[in-house]
Amino acid sequence: MDIQVKDDIRIIKFAGAILKVDSDEIEKELSKLTQTSVKKIVLDLTKVHHICSTALGIFVATKRKLKPMNGDIKVIVVDEDLIQLFEITMLDKVFEIFPDLSSALEGFQLDAED
Repeated sequence: MDIQVKDDIRIIKFAGAILKVDSDEIEKELSKLTQTSVKKIVLDLTKVHHICSTALGIFVATKRKLKPMNGDIKVIVVDEDLIQLFEITMLDKVFEIFPDLSSALEGFQLDAED
């Protein structure tokens, strides 16, 4: 997990498989971000081929924490199996899914214009 900063947006890059054993660290990092007034997070899953249900639950819980602060999470997914996972679990209705980083960052700019 690698965290980058672009303006007021945190970009969290993951690689490989996100397993249950990784969930505590992910939850700790996301919790730390939301407690430091970070409101905009991009989860870059372009190099991920598997996500466990625990990690998905953490992503949803973090989005819920951000909502009252007018924050959001955008997700970048390119793997067909992961896209299908988001669709089957209906998380494609919870998260805006983008094909690349520039689209996800642009998604935050469009939100600001509303």
